[in-house]
Amino acid sequence: RDDVAEITKLLGSMGVEVVVTAPMGATPTDLTRLRDADFNIVLYPEIAQVTASFLQRHLGQPFTRIVPIGVGATRDFMAEVATLAGLGQPATDGGGALRLPWYARSVDSNYLTGKRVFIFGDASHAIAAARIAQEELGFAVVGLGTYSREFGREIRAAAEKYGCEALISDDYLEVEERIAALQPELVLGTQMERHIAKRLGIPCTVISAPMHVQDFPARYAPQMGFEGANVLFDTWVHPLMMGLEEHLLGMFREDFEFHDGAAPSHLGSGHGAPAKAAAPAQQAEH
Repeated sequence: RDDVAEITKLLGSMGVEVVVTAPMGATPTDLTRLRDADFNIVLYPEIAQVTASFLQRHLGQPFTRIVPIGVGATRDFMAEVATLAGLGQPATDGGGALRLPWYARSVDSNYLTGKRVFIFGDASHAIAAARIAQEELGFAVVGLGTYSREFGREIRAAAEKYGCEALISDDYLEVEERIAALQPELVLGTQMERHIAKRLGIPCTVISAPMHVQDFPARYAPQMGFEGANVLFDTWVHPLMMGLEEHLLGMFREDFEFHDGAAPSHLGSGHGAPAKAAAPAQQAEH
C-alpha cells in the first residue's frame, strides 16, 4: 500500500502518469487498459515479473528491472524510468526529504561502521537490503540468503559481490545453523529469523514476509523510494543503538545518580528509592 503510494508520487514528480495499478485495487475493467501503457513498473518481481514479461512479448511493453529500495536503487530506478519514458535525467536528491545520507556522513554513524549483518528473506528485499547495508550504511554483509529458489541465481550473484556465501533454503533450521555459525551483530530477515535471533541474543529487524502484524504500522511507512530509505534507516539502526544504551547503563551502574538504589531523577530531591520489604519477624517462642 505505502510502497505503491510512494512510487506513484515519485513517478508523478517526474511527469509520468500511472494508467493502472494492479493487482492492488484493480478492477476487471482496469485490466483491459494494460495495453494503454508505454512501459510497465515492476515493484515486486516475485509477483509481477511473469506478467510484465508476457506484456513485453505480446504488446512490446518494456518494464523496469530495478527495485527502488534504498537511496542508490531509487536513484537508479528514476534514471531507468527516465530512459524508458524518453525524459531528461531527473534530480535525485529526494527533494529535501532524504535523511539517511546525512546520518551516514555524521560522526555518530562511526559506531555502526563495519557491523556484521546477516540477511535473509524474499529475493527482492534481501538483495536490496544487502546493497543498503554495505554501500549506504557501511555494514559488512557476512551472510545473504532467500527461500525464493526461483531467484537463486540473483542471490548467488549478489552474495559473490559482497564476498559471502549464498544460502538458498526454506528450512529454518538450516538458516538458524548458518546464523549461529556466523555470529552477526544484526539480523535482517523474516518473522522466523526474528525468533532465531532472539534465541541467539542478536538484534533483529524484519524486512520481508512472512511477518507479524506488528510489522505493518498504521502510520505511513513505505520501504521504497526516498521516504522508504528513511524508514529503513530507523528500523535497522535502532536495534543496534539500543544495545549501546545497555552498554552505557553498565558503565554508569555505580554512579551516584544511576545506581540501583537511586530514585528516578524526574521525582526530584527528597525521594529515595523504595524501601525493601523487611523479612517477616520470627514468631516468639512460647
